[in-house]
Amino acid sequence: MERYIDTKDGLTLWTESFGDQNDPPLLLIMGAMNQGIFWPDGFCERLAAAGFHVIRYDHRDTGKSSRVDFQHAPYDLDTLAEDAINVIRGYKVEQPIVIGLSMGGYIAQLIGIRHPGIAAKLVLISTSADHRPYMAATTGQDTSAFSLPAPEKSFLDYLESMRSHPPQTAAEMMAAASNGWAATYGGPRPYPRIEVERALRLAADRTSDPSASFHHAFAVAASPDRLQSVKTIALPTLVIHGRYDPCFPPAHGEYLARHIPDARLQVFEMGHSFMWSWDDEVLDAVLDFIRDN
Repeated sequence: MERYIDTKDGLTLWTESFGDQNDPPLLLIMGAMNQGIFWPDGFCERLAAAGFHVIRYDHRDTGKSSRVDFQHAPYDLDTLAEDAINVIRGYKVEQPIVIGLSMGGYIAQLIGIRHPGIAAKLVLISTSADHRPYMAATTGQDTSAFSLPAPEKSFLDYLESMRSHPPQTAAEMMAAASNGWAATYGGPRPYPRIEVERALRLAADRTSDPSASFHHAFAVAASPDRLQSVKTIALPTLVIHGRYDPCFPPAHGEYLARHIPDARLQVFEMGHSFMWSWDDEVLDAVLDFIRDN
């Protein structure tokens, strides 16, 4: 079921829910530049079948949600966290389980830090308390001053190839997008190209301005790290991380699990993106965590 939720600054956010609205709520927050549909339908449906009211949504500047004139109305991660809270309040649900992937994990952390009564539990997938090494490395800056590691060379090489040989045609842009997703996968399982490219085609049909999603990079860059503030999170937290994550090497997940009080760490033999590749294992880990706490 689709719904549009209004934000305090006059935007609308596309949302979709699965399952019985009387079941315990669960909010899925996607990573930077990506639409809510990149939470696989099957993953959402299985969570709903397990007894949860599952909600996913498009961030501002993605998919069917509103576009922002970023030059005149810049925003940061706190704004994106407020968007997530607007979705929660728009559905009139109380204390959902909040699951965030990558930048969605930053947002989930901020909900736990700044709005401790909003969520019941947090699941942080392929994310970090410090986005600065990633942002610096992907823009060609020095990363030696940071305590957590920069992305792997394989991922940075992909970005450099895009800068050196930007795609020109629609086919080249689709191939570049697919190769970008492939660069985020890792470990022994093959890249789920068919499923990712199907989602990429759907995403292209759902937006009139794909370039607007690049505003997320500016929003992240304008925000402080959370190295110290995550220590104040007082919610049951599961950290899921990939041993072969090329964007946030394992030390990022280990830091979160070590510094969020009583957090649990689950490491899989995957990369940064789990979708359509590690759905079963991630789903089982999430359900085990929810039921054990």
